Amino acid sequence: MKVLLLLLLFLPLFVLGQDTPVDTLAPPAPAASLGDTTIYSFADEAARFPSPCERYDTTAVAKAECAQRFLLDYIYQRAIYPAEAREEGISGTAVVAFIVERNGLVNRPEILRDPGGGLGQSALRALAAMQREVLWRPAFKDSTAVRFRVVLPVRFRLEDPKPYVVLGRDTVYTDLTKAATFTGSGGDIVAYFDEKITYPDIAQDSCATGQLDIQLIIQPNGLVRVNDIIDYNDLGVPFTSKAIDAATGSFGKWIAAEYEGRKVASAYDVSFNFTPTDPGCAYVVEDYGRALGIMQEAQLLVSDSTTMAQGLSKMDSAVALFPRDGRFRILRGQARLDDNQLPGACEDLRLAKEIALIDWYDGVLPLLCRKAEDEE
Repeated sequence: MKVLLLLLLFLPLFVLGQDTPVDTLAPPAPAASLGDTTIYSFADEAARFPSPCERYDTTAVAKAECAQRFLLDYIYQRAIYPAEAREEGISGTAVVAFIVERNGLVNRPEILRDPGGGLGQSALRALAAMQREVLWRPAFKDSTAVRFRVVLPVRFRLEDPKPYVVLGRDTVYTDLTKAATFTGSGGDIVAYFDEKITYPDIAQDSCATGQLDIQLIIQPNGLVRVNDIIDYNDLGVPFTSKAIDAATGSFGKWIAAEYEGRKVASAYDVSFNFTPTDPGCAYVVEDYGRALGIMQEAQLLVSDSTTMAQGLSKMDSAVALFPRDGRFRILRGQARLDDNQLPGACEDLRLAKEIALIDWYDGVLPLLCRKAEDEE
């Protein structure tokens, strides 16, 4: 089942001046030092989610409508449909509420209605991200900024999956009758790219070593386009350029995928490993190969709760050899998360995001790190 998440935004529905319980998810945001501390549900101008429309000379109503669209997009990207709800076929509308303080910060997020299956918590996690990332335009009453309560219904709905996803300008099929086939080098794509990829013509005194992952889009006509690239070791432009050139240079060496008898665009993931050829870097190459082997052993161990500690110890050894390897940080961060080691998971996943610019954990990282801070 594919997940579709819709959000409906309504004006607040509660009585003027009614305060709400303090949610344990986060401490209250700092309020202004003086002024009206009443929490309003109606005002001359309601609080608005930030949007480009604030720059335009339009009415407050038009700006509010625009703000709702941007709020919808923000929540849609962060309120992930929980696996529990998906597996149990649970759908419905979660209702959450929060306060927009006079300084624009989001405070006191809470669940008012939870359909179950983790839907309410998913909506609440989106608000946790908002607390760290978003500064609202506050509500105004009698030309003065006031505290304002927002009630937000978030509708979760399951629907039958489509055989494709839209990636940018491409309709990429994920349900294939026949997968794309590589025809170069006798069909051996690894051998082909091993031959084509070369270390950039740059000074090797840094002994830069690491991996790039690239997602290719194979078009119906055999054209190859790079959709995404992840630089796990922050190797930089000379390396990504080499990988892109090698990938797109495989044009004409593919038979496009098929769906119900017609050729369609599909995705194909490839990895490129770069190791320096300078003899002075031989020890780095050796250490990197050793670290990869240790990490592979560790992955098997952490998959079993009885050997989790042993696996994490091995991961520590690999990370010690290459502390800024994004893949190592992701693998250890996930293992630490599984073992409920929240401070360590926060550290690893934050650094992985910094190094490799991944956004995989954006929906949970603010909440995870806040819980880690509370534990400490």
